Amino acid sequence: MDRWRIKAAMGLVCILTVSAFALTGCAQTEKSDVITIRIAHDNNVNTPLHKAFLKFKDLVETGSEGRMEVVIFPGGQMGSVQDTFEQCRRGDIEMSGSTTSNFTRAMPEFAAWESFYMFDDTAHAKRVFESEAGKKMMEPLKRMNLTGIGYMELGFRNFSNSKRPIQTEEDLKGLKIRGYNPLQIKAWESVGVNTTSVSWNELFTSLQQRLIDGQECATTSFYTEKFYEAQKYWSLTRHVFTNFLWYANEDFMNSLSDSDRAFIMECAQEAIDYNWELADQSEEEILKQLEDAGFPVNDVDISVRRQLGEKINASIKGDIIANCGEDTYNMLMAAVAAERQEQGEE
Repeated sequence: MDRWRIKAAMGLVCILTVSAFALTGCAQTEKSDVITIRIAHDNNVNTPLHKAFLKFKDLVETGSEGRMEVVIFPGGQMGSVQDTFEQCRRGDIEMSGSTTSNFTRAMPEFAAWESFYMFDDTAHAKRVFESEAGKKMMEPLKRMNLTGIGYMELGFRNFSNSKRPIQTEEDLKGLKIRGYNPLQIKAWESVGVNTTSVSWNELFTSLQQRLIDGQECATTSFYTEKFYEAQKYWSLTRHVFTNFLWYANEDFMNSLSDSDRAFIMECAQEAIDYNWELADQSEEEILKQLEDAGFPVNDVDISVRRQLGEKINASIKGDIIANCGEDTYNMLMAAVAAERQEQGEE
């Protein structure tokens, strides 16, 4: 099925490309001389992530003066996250990516990113992801014939409910929310939250019918899924940060000259910076729209978040280390602390 999707999609691209050459009279450029970078991802075309890939395409194609081309397949056109992971490993496509939580089975070291309340804000998160520890965390990709390009931002997960705004740990106690994996369930239950299994597709109805009190998700999801119609409060708990790990086929990257590889990585970093900027801007715009509409939004004080982080992580630390290993865990946590200290935030 994967190869069928690839052939169909490639066929459409070829038809469009040939037509374009015929119309513009540019057929003198030999296709075999062009380095093609195919990128597949599962986000829709309106997201900051896809817009960053478009930025990458523009930078690469303009900067290489047509010697390179970037073809993007958004919205799961090439299949699921696991499908594109395998396609990239094989070299059927050159690049893909997803949140590291989707790859913890294949690369258990990534479980270290599952800790709660790691970052104070997005700037703190970006410093950690781009630190030496963040780069070292991408090394397990090499076992899969992949190489890390960098991390983009999908954003913090926050907490909504129909009972009360979350200001302190006490406000969480007794709330019934959606539970969706063992680690998340264990984390929330350690601070007195009750969890029950609800699928994402059933979540809005469950909230609307008051079968559960609340849920936690990214701000963009809260808005696009219209959860505000079934909830009364949106509290910026910022308890988990969802990343997007951008990776490439290692054979492809090794086939490039040193200058071409450096050029691609430079364009990628500019696109990554653009993604973080857009994601933060999108979050601010959505929060303003909610507040302008009269929907209660509250920030949770950083001291409360750090206290919650200590308690929750104490309950799940053993589970995380069992997967990622103590050395990996300690290395990453040291980087988190160091990047916080660097800003005088301790």
